[in-house]
Amino acid sequence: MEIYNSLGRKVEKFTPRSPKEVKIYTCGPTVYARPHIGNFRTYVFEDTLKRYLLYHGYKVRHAMNITDIDETVEKEVRKAHVARAALTRKYEGLFRKDAAALGMLPADSYPHVSKYVERMAGTVAALLRMGAAYNDGKGRVFFDISKFPSYGKLAGKRIRAQRKVMREEYKPYQAGDFLLWSRCPRAECEKCMETDQGMCKPAWNVQCAAMATAELGGRIDISMGGQDNLFNHHENTRAIANTLCGGKSRSGHEFSKYYVHVRHLIVGGKKMSKSKGNVVLLPDLLARGFSAQEARMMLLSVHYRRRLDFTWQYARAVKMRSLGMRRAINALKNAHGGAGTEGAGREGFLEFAVDAQKEFEASLGDNMDVPSALDVAEKFALECAGADLSGKQARRAIALLRKFDSVLACLPI
Repeated sequence: MEIYNSLGRKVEKFTPRSPKEVKIYTCGPTVYARPHIGNFRTYVFEDTLKRYLLYHGYKVRHAMNITDIDETVEKEVRKAHVARAALTRKYEGLFRKDAAALGMLPADSYPHVSKYVERMAGTVAALLRMGAAYNDGKGRVFFDISKFPSYGKLAGKRIRAQRKVMREEYKPYQAGDFLLWSRCPRAECEKCMETDQGMCKPAWNVQCAAMATAELGGRIDISMGGQDNLFNHHENTRAIANTLCGGKSRSGHEFSKYYVHVRHLIVGGKKMSKSKGNVVLLPDLLARGFSAQEARMMLLSVHYRRRLDFTWQYARAVKMRSLGMRRAINALKNAHGGAGTEGAGREGFLEFAVDAQKEFEASLGDNMDVPSALDVAEKFALECAGADLSGKQARRAIALLRKFDSVLACLPI
């Protein structure tokens, strides 16, 4: 398999660190609202890549974080007048419900930010001891990017520190020494967490580095997220994790061998986001007569390296495509031709099926071209339904389609 690696900005052969196991860390939801289909575009692609690794016999260890402490979470807490734990439990439950409906396999672990604050405190203390971070004398700790020469490699820029950056979202041209940790001067603060070092707030920059290394160790295979995670979040996570786990050899140590990013789902040329008020939720699709299976097919119908422009017209076109496949698959399930013997039915069926499987795997091996793999599955189903297959051949066709669907998880079978 070949995959586009953001770290080198090119398609590379995928070779995991272990021949039998692949470790994956994916950025999960911030649980202050129900995730929209733009969020799920990334999650569903990540699930499909994971399924393809399982298809090839790898054992996959997958950790996905749950951000239950965040400025947006606290804003929603104040707005809704509910306890943070109650709010985040509600929206995590809705995320898991929608993920299951969309056919996503559960992660092996879901580390929560609220349960890893002490680990984050230890991470910050370790970076201070290593000289990779410094305290500014005002209760704030910053990562010193001058101590990490390859900072900017993900963004494709050579970045030199010119300032200290307080914001947790910024562009490469705004970059500098970034915030890791803030000590709260008050004994109680709704934005902070209690640690052995007092009331503190871990910055977003340090959270995934601490959780990923705790869950998966110092070397993983794939780090994934949406395109907006590339810089600055994954750039900063990489700097921290490489430094933390690489020790003296950190300049040559890579925490994650591959970084994979999914382009946005857009609506009318704009990114779908809660702040823009243009979100579409899975329940919105269901209310208009779409199935969750059809929603997944739509999210996979455009290559992950391209933006998906959502319209209701496009969603209906995908639905019609799914219905056509359903009719073909139902015809195969009811096939009784050829008296059920291998010699009857379509001549050359076995070769046809073998070629279809090779083409399916070649599509996925080519930088996870899921749309082409979906085309292969559709063509195979339609051609088999139109052929005079024996009952035995039809059953073999269904079995192969089920094998395809172990990766795609959206075929109407």
